Order: sequence, then C-alpha cells, then structure tokens
Amino acid sequence: MSMQSTVTGQPKIDSEKIFTFPQGIPGFEEYTTFKIFHKDDDTVSAYWLESCDSPAVTFTLVDPTEYDLNYDLYLSDSEQEIIKATDPMDIGIFLILVKPENETQQANIGAHIGGPLVLNVPQQLGLQKVLGKTKVNVNIVAH
Repeated sequence: MSMQSTVTGQPKIDSEKIFTFPQGIPGFEEYTTFKIFHKDDDTVSAYWLESCDSPAVTFTLVDPTEYDLNYDLYLSDSEQEIIKATDPMDIGIFLILVKPENETQQANIGAHIGGPLVLNVPQQLGLQKVLGKTKVNVNIVAH
C-alpha cells in the first residue's frame, strides 16, 4: 500500500515541539530527536530544526508551497510505518535550505528539493525522503 500526498496546504506546527526521526537524517543518523522552531512574519516564514543532543546541528526548513513547489510523494509501506502515517492531511513536507560549501562562491542559499522532510505532525515523527527522480511542478504566475 502506498500513500500519496499532494501538498496543497501544510498542517500547523507549534513552535518548540520535539520531533523524532527514527532513522535520523541522512548524514546525521546519530541525531534522532529535534526541536522545531517557527518564525513567521511579513518577510520570512521559516522553521529551524535543532538537534536535542547537539544544538550545533541545526537545519533551516521552508514550506515548498510558499514557493509554488508542489510534490507528489509516494510513501512505501515501511516509510508509512516509520512515521505512523495513516492520514495524508497529517503530513507536512518541508525543504532543507543549503548554503554553498566553498566560501568563494556567492552566498546564495538554495533548497534541497531532492530530499524533502516528511513530517507526521500529530505523531511528531519524521523522515527524509530521498527521491530517485525529482518531479517538481513549478507554477509561474504573471504579474
């Protein structure tokens, strides 16, 4: 059984909730519990995911729908089991922001669109879904 989640709106995440990533986040598997912080004002809507074990391990997250990015994600049975997913309306999809490692590059920040975080908000469980083939729909709105 596969669960399809098309992001059209995100469930609300209260600030300072603890989320567990049973398998960790690729590259950071030893860290499994994270506190999430939210900032939403007129200019920025961002989340910070901070390791409970090592606060220096922090990720900045954004909601892809705010940038007109829409994902069609299929969770395998094992992925559904990991985050106890039963209702697509409980699932939030977030992107991790990345900075260039080379200091001589411009300080452009991008989003890791090939590895969205999938959060079951009520269960406070998450995983990073590494996509083999990324399919992102971009809606361009003329002004």
